[in-house]
Amino acid sequence: MKPYSFSLFTFVIIFLSAFFGTQTLPALAAPILDTSLPPTLTPGSSVFDALAFLHVQGQEILDASGQVVYLRGVNMDTYYYSHRWNPAAPWEYASQEDIQYLERLGVTAIRLGLHWRYFDSALGYNLIDAYLDWCEQAGIYVILDMHVVPPEEDILESRIWNDPSAQEKFLDLWVDIAGRYANRAIIAGYDLYNEPAPPDAAQWWRLAKRAVAAIRGVDANHLLFVETPLIENVTFELIPDPNVVYSFHDYSPFAVTHAGASWVGDSLVPDDYSYPGTALVDVEWVEWASDAAELTAQTEDWSYWDSGDLTPPSDVEFAALVPLAWGDVGEVWFDDLELLRNGAPQKVFNPGMEEASVGDESRPANWYFWSDSGFSGEWSSDTAFSGSYSLKISGQGDGFGVWGQNNWILTAPLFPVQVGDIFRVRGWIYAPQNKGGVSLGLDYLDVVYEEYDRAHLLADMQPYIDWAIANDVPLFVGEFGAMSAAPGDSRYNLAADKISVMNEAGLHWALWTYRDWSAPGLGLYHQDDLDERLASILRIGLEGEDQRP
Repeated sequence: MKPYSFSLFTFVIIFLSAFFGTQTLPALAAPILDTSLPPTLTPGSSVFDALAFLHVQGQEILDASGQVVYLRGVNMDTYYYSHRWNPAAPWEYASQEDIQYLERLGVTAIRLGLHWRYFDSALGYNLIDAYLDWCEQAGIYVILDMHVVPPEEDILESRIWNDPSAQEKFLDLWVDIAGRYANRAIIAGYDLYNEPAPPDAAQWWRLAKRAVAAIRGVDANHLLFVETPLIENVTFELIPDPNVVYSFHDYSPFAVTHAGASWVGDSLVPDDYSYPGTALVDVEWVEWASDAAELTAQTEDWSYWDSGDLTPPSDVEFAALVPLAWGDVGEVWFDDLELLRNGAPQKVFNPGMEEASVGDESRPANWYFWSDSGFSGEWSSDTAFSGSYSLKISGQGDGFGVWGQNNWILTAPLFPVQVGDIFRVRGWIYAPQNKGGVSLGLDYLDVVYEEYDRAHLLADMQPYIDWAIANDVPLFVGEFGAMSAAPGDSRYNLAADKISVMNEAGLHWALWTYRDWSAPGLGLYHQDDLDERLASILRIGLEGEDQRP
């Protein structure tokens, strides 16, 4: 059988939902409040006169007087992910006092996160109007970020790519927004789509170009921020418009920036990697347990199966539990798996397959299917030894299919391997059509580490920087940051170095995020608790010539 593994970008596209923005959620929904007006803004509030529009000239963003402007500040995510159960959440996120604080900090721009659902009522435009008025008084530019697009309820659901009506709704919404705010110069521009993750990059560039054309039909003034798609080895494509700013998000090294995050997948991101220092970047397949006992007969009912003793190679770091099938197996089911290490029972994540994934309720938590030749895997409710669900593999021919728990850097479901270890896998199998082979075994895995320092941070950004230089266009890092659970001083060391690298490269940037529900998180604030050390680093990174409007 051939080696198999999951790529980094497959993981990111499925889960970075998170990620890159989903937070720990409150247990109970808050009462539904009047969302027609913010609590600190009343009709008729005074605002400064509109400012001159920004425009692109080569790699720089200039104001009407020809002065260089650097758009640097923070994301205001508006608790976009909680709006579905608490429509008042966007107003609870921040007030005019927060904008005034950001003015004192030296922020020149905020990236305002919007959910398309906001515009099902007056909330969307009332929210934008409030922030524009607050920011005009503070002299801070606003980037309107369509953080969740139709028909999604959260980021990275990717239903829009096969839904022409949703794409039209997306375009119509931008036309409505751009038409309404075409003359508001406090808006730096429009970030068209947060973290597009299409199956094919061409789908994004077609939609992006359509969005640019649609917006330009009603608004010739504002910058347009266009992000690179979340696809491995894919970078930007030039947009035929003179006022485009190209954007990417930077969360490297992920094991530090998202240390301890509970929303990235079905298990925690490891929290024991520091910056600067050695960071986990991937887990690679080495080989499978060829000494596992093979079931080649049919079973009339559920049968208890034992792999026998499994001896891992001496040079691997982890083992992963894998039920697998090959050849003419027809349909086979697996349930209630166990693992022994040197005779001692080990914790198996979701051994009875009863828990749904936090990122995809249609599949089991901590289990991922892979096949080399058209075998299919299903989280099955057809039959189960106990409970309601089991893992199913269907297939014919010379190929194979496997369920596994190896998923990028989420090492919690894996089992550390030491020299001399003996493993044993047990569980229940139902294989009524089997004319091939079925097994309960292990995959053996190596870990990929990289040494991260300031030079590595620059190296990660360098392909984007080189592309921007070659094409003479400006570059915006729309999101970066690090979890408060990162070990020791890692959060602060990483933020300081990343801001320094971006400033020296002349990039525009926005920290993710201004406020979180609670710690640990990525926020400058956790509710009303300010991370003063991070704020100091941000202030230092924003110091220098006054670049505010």
